[in-house]
Amino acid sequence: MTVTVYVYDDTHTVIVNTSASQGSTTMYDKTIKLYQGIDNTVKFALKDNDRKAVNLTNLTVTFNMINATTNESILARPLTVTNATKGLAQLNLPASDIDNVAGGVFYNYSLYTTNTSSEQQLVYTDLNEAAKGTLEVIEGVNSNPRATQEITFESSNPNFLNEKVGKSATGETWYYSSAVSGASERNLTSASHTIALYSNGFDGDFIVEGSMESTANTTQPKDWFHIKLDGQTNDYVSLTNSTTIASYNFTSMAKWIRVIYLPTTTPDDVGKITKVLVRN
Repeated sequence: MTVTVYVYDDTHTVIVNTSASQGSTTMYDKTIKLYQGIDNTVKFALKDNDRKAVNLTNLTVTFNMINATTNESILARPLTVTNATKGLAQLNLPASDIDNVAGGVFYNYSLYTTNTSSEQQLVYTDLNEAAKGTLEVIEGVNSNPRATQEITFESSNPNFLNEKVGKSATGETWYYSSAVSGASERNLTSASHTIALYSNGFDGDFIVEGSMESTANTTQPKDWFHIKLDGQTNDYVSLTNSTTIASYNFTSMAKWIRVIYLPTTTPDDVGKITKVLVRN
């Protein structure tokens, strides 16, 4: 049996508005498809309103990938000009750039040029001056497992919380970890997470927390909320002389994840949570 496959050299035509006249409004807009697990190359031909090539000499062209729901920029990359006089440029996107982007989802994209005077001009995806095109991320092509993130503890900087945390009274010294990206920050459609906690003779409580702030600030308790782990009655987990690797699952669309812990005795139990791994 012979299976025929195809290699496409697909170039997307976009418009730099150089005059008030639009001429024919033939649509050029095509959905760009990016495949996870491999490097992607997307070619663009920049033309003016009369469908003539735009000279890209002394111009840089920037590509933006945009969350279609929140309108937040996911990534911005300069295009490589392959033929300036013919208006040809291409996006060279390493596989790692979209490893953590949700697959099977449609996004928007936009382009703009910048001249030597730092003046920017929007590039349109059709002659009707649509400023955004459509982009689809397709998962499962040579995809690798999503990388596990490691949480570290700033044990020399205890976080003094003046509000009730879990079952504890006020005024206790909780130690907080660094923050890692949650599902929302990594633009994932799934809110499922797994956390593995490594302990060495630890006595005390720990809590997983999330934040929806645009920037993770581990020194601001008010930015963080408790996340109850699957199968747990409380939002804290108590450990007694624990030397183990304990794994838990939880569901959250938080942008940021961290862990705080309260040792039973200080300083004896400080530092006895040696490592925390998170995968979302």
